[in-house]
Amino acid sequence: MLPAPAGDVLCRLSTYLEELEAGELKKFKLYLGTAEELGQVKIPWGRMEMAGPLDMAQLMVAHMGTEEAWLLALSTFERIHRKDLCERGRREDLVRVTPDNGPCSRENQSACLLDVSPSALRKDPQATYKDYVRRKFRLMEDRNARLGECVNLSHRYTRPLLVKEHANPILAQQKLLDTGWGYARSRGQQASPIQMETLFEPDEERPEPPGTVVLQGAAGMGKSMLAHKVMLDWADGRLFQGRFDYVFYVSCRELNRSHVQCSARDLMSSCWPEPGAPLQDIIRTPHRLLFIIDGFDELHPSFHDAQGPWCLCWEEKRPTELLLGSLIRKSLLPQLSLLITTRPSALEKLHGLLEHPRHVEILGFSEAERKEYFYRFFHDTGQASQAFSFVMDNEPLSTMCFVPMVSWVVCTCLKQQLESGELLRQTSRTTTAVYMFYLLSLMQPKPGTPTFKVPASQRGLVSLAADGLWNQKILFEEQDLGKHGLDGADVSTFLNENIFQKDIRCEKFYSFIHLSFQEFFAAMHCALHGRETVRRALAEYAFSERSFLALTVRFLFGLLNEDMRRYLEKNLGWTISPQVKEEVLAWIADKARSEGSTLQRGSLELLSCLYETQEEDFTQRALSHFQVVVVNNIATKMEHMVCSFCVRYCRSAVVLHLYGSAYSAGSDRDPPEPSGTPGLSEDLQEGNALPDVYGAHLSAAVRTNPNLIELALYRTPLGSRGVWLLCQGLRHANCKLQNLRLKRCQVPGSACQDLAAALMANRNLIRLDLSGNSLGLLGLELLCKGLRHPRCRLQMIRLRKCHLEPAAGREIASVLCNNSHLMELDLTGNPLEDLGLKLLCPGLRHPACRLHTLWLKICRLGQAACEELASSLSLSQTLMELDLGLNDLGDPGVLLLCEGLRHPDCKLQTLRLGICRLGSDACAGIARVLQVNSCLGELDLSFNDLGDRGLWLLGEGLRHPACRLRKLWLDSCGLTSKAAEDLSSILGTNQTLTELYVTNNALGDTGVRTLCRRLRHPSCKLRVLWLFGMDLNRMTHRRLAALRLLKPYLDIGC
Repeated sequence: MLPAPAGDVLCRLSTYLEELEAGELKKFKLYLGTAEELGQVKIPWGRMEMAGPLDMAQLMVAHMGTEEAWLLALSTFERIHRKDLCERGRREDLVRVTPDNGPCSRENQSACLLDVSPSALRKDPQATYKDYVRRKFRLMEDRNARLGECVNLSHRYTRPLLVKEHANPILAQQKLLDTGWGYARSRGQQASPIQMETLFEPDEERPEPPGTVVLQGAAGMGKSMLAHKVMLDWADGRLFQGRFDYVFYVSCRELNRSHVQCSARDLMSSCWPEPGAPLQDIIRTPHRLLFIIDGFDELHPSFHDAQGPWCLCWEEKRPTELLLGSLIRKSLLPQLSLLITTRPSALEKLHGLLEHPRHVEILGFSEAERKEYFYRFFHDTGQASQAFSFVMDNEPLSTMCFVPMVSWVVCTCLKQQLESGELLRQTSRTTTAVYMFYLLSLMQPKPGTPTFKVPASQRGLVSLAADGLWNQKILFEEQDLGKHGLDGADVSTFLNENIFQKDIRCEKFYSFIHLSFQEFFAAMHCALHGRETVRRALAEYAFSERSFLALTVRFLFGLLNEDMRRYLEKNLGWTISPQVKEEVLAWIADKARSEGSTLQRGSLELLSCLYETQEEDFTQRALSHFQVVVVNNIATKMEHMVCSFCVRYCRSAVVLHLYGSAYSAGSDRDPPEPSGTPGLSEDLQEGNALPDVYGAHLSAAVRTNPNLIELALYRTPLGSRGVWLLCQGLRHANCKLQNLRLKRCQVPGSACQDLAAALMANRNLIRLDLSGNSLGLLGLELLCKGLRHPRCRLQMIRLRKCHLEPAAGREIASVLCNNSHLMELDLTGNPLEDLGLKLLCPGLRHPACRLHTLWLKICRLGQAACEELASSLSLSQTLMELDLGLNDLGDPGVLLLCEGLRHPDCKLQTLRLGICRLGSDACAGIARVLQVNSCLGELDLSFNDLGDRGLWLLGEGLRHPACRLRKLWLDSCGLTSKAAEDLSSILGTNQTLTELYVTNNALGDTGVRTLCRRLRHPSCKLRVLWLFGMDLNRMTHRRLAALRLLKPYLDIGC
């Protein structure tokens, strides 16, 4: 065999070197320095050090010649553990064959070491096909590439996050551009990450390898690019090598244009590089085949509605929709594996065709992956660093880049600016601004070219986009273009401008480069055609994120911005009528009237739309119709920013609730729970806190809205800076806020100093909830300075799970001694222990204490705490409700507590002792309390092992004339049918008991029938009886139904 021309070797060698990562290329160069034992001429290190792949290939050929350079490269690939490149290179017809009987001379020693022989160079069918796949998928065309421009897929590709999902088939398209990890948020839990390498591997839930994997993702998430990368990695030997012998790629977009019948053989033959594919051999092992069906959602509706008969033979010809349906249904080649990519909007139709598929979702880029994408996009690391820094400084822009498609849009814009020597002047703040800037940047003439003139037919593009959207059509034929006044010349010109392009795979079809651009142009159409078109779009949309018009309507709002309107008029000569704004405002007013001035359903979607306008007056007018605003499931940084922008314009809102679900500043994911050590958790909280602008907007809201009396934030990471900014508003004289809830808002202990100052200054604030924040003793000490101040008017404070330990009891006691306004105190979930309660109780006994309600659940209290509480109950004239649930009090502890409850001065009305490890002995003590304490009206003994004897003892008190108990909880107390007799006796005697809860007890049919007989008596005063969790027969249920008819006011739960 003759050696290949030098130019071929150089080209092929540079291509192989381009596939090396930076670290691998450096190793390659280092290993070349050790090749002297084979006789190669050593290349000076100074020349290799800064050489790129092409320069390196030229150096090797220049110093060694083509054959020696090629063979040395192959041996070096093996030394740096890139055997895939080595083995592939051996199959290339680029080297001189060593005679079989010739000795290994110094000149041919490298070839001998590589064992190059005619049989080794002979390519098998799989090698031939892999070579073809590599040639086909190695290069990709950028969406704005000029003719002949290509990008190496491996250099550009950035691996996105994949998670295993159990998808709901009725889920529609998810929001694309401003939700970060919104889909994971919608489940309220973290999904399980999965790697491409394990897509077809068994796991704990699935002991057998899945035959079908559905890869779902919203528009622009990179599904097709990932499918192409799978093909390339398989051909390069990096993926599925032990799993699949052949992988075939099927584009649903290309299938749309096929109107001829074909077979599976024809389909596979079309994927083969040349005639004569060995399909019979390939089909013998169908379990070793993988078909990638890319873009299921792009199929023409006839594919989804196709009816049989389905193909049963792989040589049987059928219309393409029946053939594809047969493959997906596994009626044809049931053992082959499928990887199907689709948008969520097509999941419902796809789900009906599949049996037990594995659902995997592509969630886009994390912050680290966004950075990687930028560095891969820009060849110059300096430009990459400058561009990425700019984007990270722009909060909305950086968040939107979690969508790979948007990352490309942003990088394209920034690259044009950087190449002209300047960075973006107009800061892109919204989704609409990003797309508008991209559009306008394409309109700018290049240096040395005449000024670009907008073609008159360009307006036809917006009508084409709208028409396609209404009909859910993304591929257009030439006649479609003609209906909108477009012809081939217009399209070709516009293709040069990189907005609307001729599809490179479907020559007779045209499409917008991406659905989101079609939606952008459709929004322009609505804005330009006045009220009727806008009214139709809004009526169809109805604030549903599942609507196919969701992004279009968001763009429509963005186009109402005055800057956007001026850009359109100046650059395109298009004018948006002011009536469009009025129509949108009227529509929002109608929504407010229909919802009773409450914005909750679709609230985040409306706020996202209003954020697009970036206009104070318009946003304020839109939100002026709502008095109650509740936003749920705020998951990402972008969504928090949207809410913070809008809340300051809710000037009519009386109640404002913002409920987060999962957020982290670094990766848009939920931060871990605070640790038990406040010092450590505070660092964590600050690292995950929202930007300052969020706190500033909240501050403006409480300062400028005189109607706002309740602000509730849940899982909103404020951090110390955010709390400080909010407190500036709370201290303002115009602030009328009465109720502030900051639950799980990452409020550090140091921020309590600012909250204390707000309590001193704001005499309107009467309720404060700081539950779920790691305040610690330091934070409590700072907070108590404000609580003790004479100007503090706080009546209720909740400090659940705030990491308060025993020493906190002393600080709380000092507040109770000095603050005569505080009436409710919740310390649930703090490890106060007996010592902490001992320190707290002097405050309860102080004459100035006016505490009405005290929650001490899960505080690690025991018998000693009960003794302290008993003393306090006998002295406190105001305490009426006490919750001691989930503390290990035991019978001895409750008996001590009963001594205080029996005291004549005890005013307690509600006592909760659920899950306190009580037995029948405690019931005897409580019975004696009921005989002398006429104040106690509610008693909760649920989840204690009282048993029938315990109820019998308790009955002595419940039947006593002095007992005034109204509500009794005995859920899960180990009661049987025998206890029903005692309950019946109690109900016959006690004239005050109106609510009885005995769920999850074994009363049985006999016991319930006993109760029914008593309940039918006119003297029985019971109004609520809950019997859930009991196995009752049909006859018992009939008795209960008859009882409901007799006493319709009686609430029977069963």
